[in-house]
Amino acid sequence: MNARSYQKLLFSVLSLVYLQPFIQSIIATITAGGIMADLRLNPQEMGILGASFLFPYACSMLASGMLSAYFGPRKNLAGMFLVAGTGGLLFSHSESLAVACVGRAMTGIGTAVCMTSSFTLFARWFRAESFAKVTGLFFALGGCGSFLGAGPLSMVNVAFGWRFCFTAMALITLFFAVLVFAVIRDWPSADTEKELGIVSAPRTAVTPRDMLEGLGILAKDRDFRRLVLWFCSMSSMYQSFVGLWAAPYFKDVFHLGDTQAGFAASMFAFGFIAGCPLLNWYCEKRLRSNRVAIGASGIAVAAFFLPLFLLPGKIGAAGIAFASLMLGMGMNAPNTLVYASARNVFGSRLGSIASGLMAGMSLVAGAMMQLCVSGLLSFATSRSWGAPDAYLLAFCMYLPACAIMTYCGFTLSRASDPGHISTRSWRMILKRQPVELSGRPDIGPTDKPQG
Repeated sequence: MNARSYQKLLFSVLSLVYLQPFIQSIIATITAGGIMADLRLNPQEMGILGASFLFPYACSMLASGMLSAYFGPRKNLAGMFLVAGTGGLLFSHSESLAVACVGRAMTGIGTAVCMTSSFTLFARWFRAESFAKVTGLFFALGGCGSFLGAGPLSMVNVAFGWRFCFTAMALITLFFAVLVFAVIRDWPSADTEKELGIVSAPRTAVTPRDMLEGLGILAKDRDFRRLVLWFCSMSSMYQSFVGLWAAPYFKDVFHLGDTQAGFAASMFAFGFIAGCPLLNWYCEKRLRSNRVAIGASGIAVAAFFLPLFLLPGKIGAAGIAFASLMLGMGMNAPNTLVYASARNVFGSRLGSIASGLMAGMSLVAGAMMQLCVSGLLSFATSRSWGAPDAYLLAFCMYLPACAIMTYCGFTLSRASDPGHISTRSWRMILKRQPVELSGRPDIGPTDKPQG
């Protein structure tokens, strides 16, 4: 198989595997009725079961970049999918809440490494200028997992029950573990790098000391702090609104029926799938700046949120669906540019650690915002506020979040833009052992970058 064909095979396998996190995040919602009846759970216990997936997923995401750098993406992804598949089988055969929580926690831990391991492989097998385009398409294809979970899996659940669904998904996950181990290669050969036009980089092993050094660099780096703040602000809005309160808001305030509210909420996913490749194409061909697109996303999100919040009951179903589509684009499409910026600033290896940290912290921020919004709604409801006023109070935190997104995007350094590589990442190159961080061929382990 030639190098170009293997690139396509690598991308296809990783995109197929990336369906798993999206399906796993929605499958419990689809099968909730059967799970609660079979395990005799009340709503509070079902909430605990849901949290047993989300919080281990977030914690594993925080460490996923470091695990990928230490073990290599191939072993990391294959091994963690073995954990996820085993957890799925445990959950599908559980008879108590405790066993079910352990199974879902194992699934969350195992599937969380998919994104950062894939990013590491993309950085090694594709040219730097193609990274944003590749990850954008990767996100768009992965997002189709939400539709697979909501559509075909829901029909399987009706026909065969929740245990069959989780058993089937667990077996597919185990198959993916074998497929990744058999097909994926961590590094291209020297001849392959030359054929693909990839800049060769040192391939020395990463030690725990290297990772601690890298964490220190990230903690002190201005760009990393801004990328984390952007991600946490975006995720806090997305997880609390799209992930929890969008459909109830559309029904309570705009008086949409269940079908109309569900359709409007599904437009967020369409915005995610369509927005990633479109924004990457525009930035690559026209804008040529990640900073501007990332900063402008905060303005765009605020512009489409304000009519929904300030004109309750005055927008029709079509207008709500359009606003949902644009919000899905504004909040999700820049994600790939943020990851590409991290890769530009820190290089492939340290960039994968940064990506895992950003994704994990954003999930924690989203869970915290869910609690805050729910608490404000409970406060307003207890004082007999009307639905529009109650939701307006709960969503008032979104405007500061949009302002943070705008500030963080526009104040990123030029190193985040395509074609720019920051020399700050080279501080991690230790005298005792060079560690690959960037694609720059003109700087070696003993060179001292200027400026």
